[in-house]
Amino acid sequence: MNRIFFSICTVSFVATLLFVQAQTSAVQAASAQEKPATSSAHADAGAKTFSTYCSGCHGADGRGGERAPNIATTRNIVAMSDDDLVAIVTKGVSGSGMPAFGFLGDPAIKDVIAHLRDLQGKNSTVKISGDPKAGQALFFGQAGCSQCHMVKGEGGFIATDLTDYANGIAPDVIATAITKPDAVLAPTSTVVEAVLPNGQQVSGLARAEDNFTITLQTTDGRWHTFEKSKLKDLKYTDHSIHPRDYASRLSSKELDDLVSYLTASAANAPAKPSRRRNH
Repeated sequence: MNRIFFSICTVSFVATLLFVQAQTSAVQAASAQEKPATSSAHADAGAKTFSTYCSGCHGADGRGGERAPNIATTRNIVAMSDDDLVAIVTKGVSGSGMPAFGFLGDPAIKDVIAHLRDLQGKNSTVKISGDPKAGQALFFGQAGCSQCHMVKGEGGFIATDLTDYANGIAPDVIATAITKPDAVLAPTSTVVEAVLPNGQQVSGLARAEDNFTITLQTTDGRWHTFEKSKLKDLKYTDHSIHPRDYASRLSSKELDDLVSYLTASAANAPAKPSRRRNH
């Protein structure tokens, strides 16, 4: 009799637990659906303000124009916190040509940032179709990415830290960056070739330069400073140190796995703290 009673109580408890879990899941699902709607409303309002005040310089898609830089895919801007971006829009950047838009008011400026996050792809959920573990093995192995790039403190340091690189970026954009690295080339990533008096050639990234000297960092991490007047030749190329043959070196599956690894890494990366400005 006691066993029967215990069994009935157990079944009743499990049923109650399942019901509570179902109700909780329903509330969480409803909450999750409400957030994008709110975010979308702010972004829609921000799109109008962006079109009026920002697109003339930064372009309608935020990828830069003749008078202002790309703010949609440039990594140091994408990685900024919302507070930092609000501060820049509100106060401007002295000496850069970026005016202050504090007159728009805090709500409107936050809406602009919400729209910018849409342009950056940060408000969309990025789905991965590859195998992150296989991509990690490629990154630190066959593909050789870790010779120049670092992820979570491991790897090289001559190129960009890719720990949170893929945050909010669509997989096809990441794949293009891997297979066509020179499509959007930042000046700091351009290879500079110096020819010494004896004919020896040293290629690297310019880490410091003035009218008289230039300092290059080569792929082995070493720094070399040269007097320009003593160089036989100094050439600024139109390519980066990133390999340009990944489209043929990597299979479509390997590329997919590599992209998935970078995406998963960014999803698990700690949030960057806000950099407070004292103006």
